[in-house]
Amino acid sequence: MAAARTKEQEQPLLPIRSGSSKKGKKSTPPNDEPSAIDVITSLVVLVLVILGGVYFKRHCWKRIFGPFDPVEYTVAIAAVSGLDPGTDLHPRPATFLDPAFNLTLCVASPSTALRRECIKSGTMVEVSYLRSRVPLAAGTAPAFCVEVGEERVEGSVIVWGYGVRLPGFVLDSLAADMRRGTAEFGVKLTDPVPYCAAERTTPFRCHTGGSIRSSRYIRVLSCWAKIGGGPAPCSVSFETASFPVLRAGTGRDSSASLLPQPTL
Repeated sequence: MAAARTKEQEQPLLPIRSGSSKKGKKSTPPNDEPSAIDVITSLVVLVLVILGGVYFKRHCWKRIFGPFDPVEYTVAIAAVSGLDPGTDLHPRPATFLDPAFNLTLCVASPSTALRRECIKSGTMVEVSYLRSRVPLAAGTAPAFCVEVGEERVEGSVIVWGYGVRLPGFVLDSLAADMRRGTAEFGVKLTDPVPYCAAERTTPFRCHTGGSIRSSRYIRVLSCWAKIGGGPAPCSVSFETASFPVLRAGTGRDSSASLLPQPTL
C-alpha cells in the first residue's frame, strides 16, 4: 500500500479536460469595417475642411501673403470763387487774386489693402494752375483714417489764396480756359513734416543728414481736376523734405529756425 501511494504521488497532476471543451465554439475576430456614423462624420469633416480652405483663399490669403492692392485717392473741385474771367481775371491794371476752392477728397481702401490709411493732421493742400504750376491757394486737409475695405468721402475742404499775382500771359491763359470751361488745376496733398527735435531718443523717425539738418521721405498725393468735372485720380509719390533739428543749447534761438522748411 505504501509503495502504491508513493507511485501515485510521483505521477504529475495533469489537467482534466472534458470532452465537451474540445467541441467548444471558436472566438470570432473583431469587425474592422467602419459604421455608417463614422462614414458620415468623415464626410462632414472633409466638406468643412474644403469650405474653410476656399474661404481662407478668397478672403484671408491676400491679407496675409499679398499681393496687396493700393489705396485709391480721388479729388474733385466742387466750386471755385475769385476766378471769374469777367470780373477777376483782368491783365490791366495789375490784378491781385483771392481765389477759393471747394474740394471733395475721397479715400477708398480695397479689401486687399495692406493696412488702414490715414490723412494726417496738418496735411497741406495746394492748388495750382495746370499750365503754369503757379500756386493759387493753400490750406490744410481734415485728419481721418479709413480701415481696410472701407471708403470715406470728405467734402467741403476749403483752400484759398490771398493777394495772388500771376504773370500776364498766365492770367490770359487762365481767363481763356475759364471762359471755355476747360481750366484744369493741380491739387497736391503733402504729409506734414515731422518734428525731429527729439531725434536723439527716436532716431528711426528721421534720417540724419548732418549735425544741423535732418531729412526723411514724406508722402505726396498729386491730382489734376477740372471744376465740376467729377473725381480725378491721384498718384502717390514720396519726396524728400528737409527741416532743422533742435540741438542741445539752442532752445532759446529764434523760433523761425525751428519751423519746417520743406524742399520738395
